[in-house]
Amino acid sequence: MIRRGVSATVARKVPIVTGLLLSTAIVGANYVDTPAMAILFMAIAFFGSGFSSITWVLVSSMAKKELLGLTGGMFNLMGNLSSICVPVVIGFIVKNSDFKPALMFMSAVGVVGALSYLFLVGKIERIR
Repeated sequence: MIRRGVSATVARKVPIVTGLLLSTAIVGANYVDTPAMAILFMAIAFFGSGFSSITWVLVSSMAKKELLGLTGGMFNLMGNLSSICVPVVIGFIVKNSDFKPALMFMSAVGVVGALSYLFLVGKIERIR
């Protein structure tokens, strides 16, 4: 039987933090000249984004059983709000037709997310 505690918390955080850090590779597309290299950096970043999207595991393992639906709904609300806000922010950033600051913004979002999981998210266990 697996002993729950620090090791279980680390095992749940490592893929998310790794994925978020991989998603910061998108900034590398700013510094290459060939489309193939830009696609490589974007592929690494999108892989990292997909790799870190296992956060539903955290929602289902941390929420009270009685509040799982509400917790999942709030989780989706926040995700959908970011799906609205981020394109608007990127639109303001690229109004001068330069995507370099937008890619830097997206990389910074990945760094902030990784640091948040490392330093703000505590022990991962069901809330009672």
